[in-house]
Amino acid sequence: MKKSIILAILCMFAANNIGMDPSREGTDELMDLAQFMVTENAPIQEWQTTWKESISPERKDALVKMLSRKYEKNVTKDEKKIKISFTNRHISKGINVLFNVVIPRHGNASEEFIAVISGNGWNSNTEGNYARINQSFMNKYFTNSVRRFACLTTRGNDIISGDYFLTKLTNYFQVEQIQTQFDTVKQSTHKKIIYGYTPLWKQHISIEDAPMNIQIAVEENGSDNPTYMIGTPILINEY
Repeated sequence: MKKSIILAILCMFAANNIGMDPSREGTDELMDLAQFMVTENAPIQEWQTTWKESISPERKDALVKMLSRKYEKNVTKDEKKIKISFTNRHISKGINVLFNVVIPRHGNASEEFIAVISGNGWNSNTEGNYARINQSFMNKYFTNSVRRFACLTTRGNDIISGDYFLTKLTNYFQVEQIQTQFDTVKQSTHKKIIYGYTPLWKQHISIEDAPMNIQIAVEENGSDNPTYMIGTPILINEY
């Protein structure tokens, strides 16, 4: 999401591996979040799933060659990396797909392949198309070593508001070890960030030996209906 928060916790994330539970391999976190929103009549404004995987130079060359045959290529460079991007905005109505091949210019960092599926709104057609694209990603581009990050934004209304919505959400996903961080930055629009662990999803981040895989940012917007941004295992912004 364009307005996703990069929290201080991301600094800790860089030093921790994402763990997985193989028994939950078939789980799709975004579809789980969307199903909850549909059940609660909560409007889905924006959604996004980001796939990330380290790749070998040989795999990088093969991906660039494959994607160049299908999509227009754009190359950007800075002091740290070279990024080769491919965009498909017409893969399905209401769904955008962006591919990035990231090549570090210094150090021992691995080359990385990133894919981002994003859209606005959600309905049965969106769900079906999203599931189809996800499956094609696993078949064509990624392995079981891929890391996946999902996030979704909804806006409070007369039905979903305040602590009631957050309680429903955390109960539905069986969230444990809940912690709340209040945003004290002056003029910030973000009221608080809630994070914890749900056993329903395979990926998690270990922080001081405690697992975490759900993050909720509550954004005050000058009305009685705040915006809720839910991410797993953390909120990221990838474009």
